[in-house]
Amino acid sequence: MPSFPAARSVACSVLLLLASGALADDTSAEVGRWLDRMARAVETLNYRGTLVHWHDGRIDTLGIVHRADENGIRERIYSLDGPAREILRDGDQIRCLMADDQPLVVQSQLAARLMPNLPLSRLSSPESAYHMRMGDRERVAGMMTRIVEIVPRDEYRYGHRLWLEEQTGMLLRSALLDFRQRTLQQLTFVTVELGARITDTELETTLDESLAVQSPLPQLDVSTSLASHQLKPSWSPDQLPDYFRMARAGQARAAGGESFEHLVFSDGLASFSIYIEPVRSGYRGMRLESIGPFHVLTGFHEGRKVTIVGEVPRATVELVGRSLRRSVALPGN
Repeated sequence: MPSFPAARSVACSVLLLLASGALADDTSAEVGRWLDRMARAVETLNYRGTLVHWHDGRIDTLGIVHRADENGIRERIYSLDGPAREILRDGDQIRCLMADDQPLVVQSQLAARLMPNLPLSRLSSPESAYHMRMGDRERVAGMMTRIVEIVPRDEYRYGHRLWLEEQTGMLLRSALLDFRQRTLQQLTFVTVELGARITDTELETTLDESLAVQSPLPQLDVSTSLASHQLKPSWSPDQLPDYFRMARAGQARAAGGESFEHLVFSDGLASFSIYIEPVRSGYRGMRLESIGPFHVLTGFHEGRKVTIVGEVPRATVELVGRSLRRSVALPGN
């Protein structure tokens, strides 16, 4: 039988474990409440403001107008310095108009930074690839905010830090972080007018529609998804970073008529795509490109061009690229 001091020590240890579990539950619940407020703010608030976007060693200044009403969400983000650029959102549709050749992927993610889609149930799950915690209080654009941190459990995904205005939950600053908590990108309001009256004219582009740009990657026609046809992808990685799962797979035809496969893998927050297209024989080699936090790996395997792209670290696309294998035989090969 343990002595009284030993028994007391065991009891204290049990109480500490119970307390830490309760504390973790309380933290998760508090983070959940703040993220829910953030989502409601985007869906209900009108605002007008000025943003500063720090990325790749440069700073861009942007204007934004955002309106939420019974017709849904409309938003216009436009450059205030450098070449003319605009991002127009109407519900789930996003259009980019650019007078320069800055990569489309950089521009299209600006809207996502301001309206992040965070699956709370996945993030708060014990199997989540991230853990969440509350941070300090800080002033942003003259308003007091609370910081929410979404921290990755390994080096195969990025982390996020969000500054939410205390009264409304409005997202006033967003930072993308690497596994070591170093800032890769930051988007922050320097002025913002909440509850502004936004007119239709403010939401219309001032640029020529001929400047609209399309993604250089082939796009998946959801009507031809493999899931709906009970088919399997012809290529797939035999090794994935922990927590990533196939979310979608499909076959479609590009604008030029060429067929391709499109696989999407997600950990619930981060995601990457694999595009598989037929090419003429003779192509060899592999190329890795970085566009800010995005990485694009292009390689050629057995008459197929394979492109892996996503807002994930370099280690993620390299691991997937090394492990990509043919999973079923293709006709004529």
